[in-house]
Amino acid sequence: MKILIVDDSRAMQTIVRRGIEKLGYDDIEIRSASNGFEALDIIRVWEPRLMLCDWHMPEMSGLELLHALNREMLSVQTGFVTTETSEERKQEAFAAGAKFFVQKPFDYETLHEAVLPIFQGSIEGEKALEHHQPEKDDINNIALPDLETLTNILSQLSKIELSIKPTGKMALTESHFPCLIGLFEDLDNKTVRAVAIMDLNATCILGACVTRISEEKVHEAILQKAVPKPFIANCQKIMCAFSTALYDKELFKPLQLRSINIMRRKVSSIDKLLSKPEEERIDIQVTVENYDTGKLTLISS
Repeated sequence: MKILIVDDSRAMQTIVRRGIEKLGYDDIEIRSASNGFEALDIIRVWEPRLMLCDWHMPEMSGLELLHALNREMLSVQTGFVTTETSEERKQEAFAAGAKFFVQKPFDYETLHEAVLPIFQGSIEGEKALEHHQPEKDDINNIALPDLETLTNILSQLSKIELSIKPTGKMALTESHFPCLIGLFEDLDNKTVRAVAIMDLNATCILGACVTRISEEKVHEAILQKAVPKPFIANCQKIMCAFSTALYDKELFKPLQLRSINIMRRKVSSIDKLLSKPEEERIDIQVTVENYDTGKLTLISS
């Protein structure tokens, strides 16, 4: 991911850069600009995905820079890292498309909380779930894997011994977030037909088991509520394996994994999915000794 830091203070550029680097992503590129005009020149050519911008800068303010991006239709997700405290100005920024406000001085946890939804696809995941409206004819047409099949899939992928057992319906509270959502679609019409949900613990446990990530890193990720990229990549392998056991019962057509997304907050569409009856879902509990216990559910949507 390409990230641009815009601040007239070199020291602040360094602080923000260090905060981003502490997220542990190994595929990020970071550049810096000292003013809005320099930032525009970089964005036009380099096309970063995310810009972290100061508000009060000489010649062009952060808000003026955001308006300039909009006029030129330059698509950059923008957040402000600033001393600005005016609610009126914050609302102006959000109306112009800003994604977050981080108040200076800040700690790294606050910065991470702001940028992780963009890094981990939370925004895209929320949109996909909110816009998903299943057709009435699709209800109950999807075959879900049984407990034995799920156990075999997870056991084959895991390099660490797992304990898997059925559990009651998943009920997500704040402690279960961020969670991982997998969307499975029909190959023909690209409609979402099934959804997998892993709570924070299950995401970290299963993400670690595929490549033997240490229990210390699992506990750290759960404590910080920040799922490292290697965990997500491993969970994607698991979700892809799940897709081999999902198919349309009438047409015998398999589903494919459309996307996985980290969700950092509960949205109404998740509540709606989790209210589905038992015959349209399978809920399991996954435990690894010295790691933790987490929950996973697959739901026909």
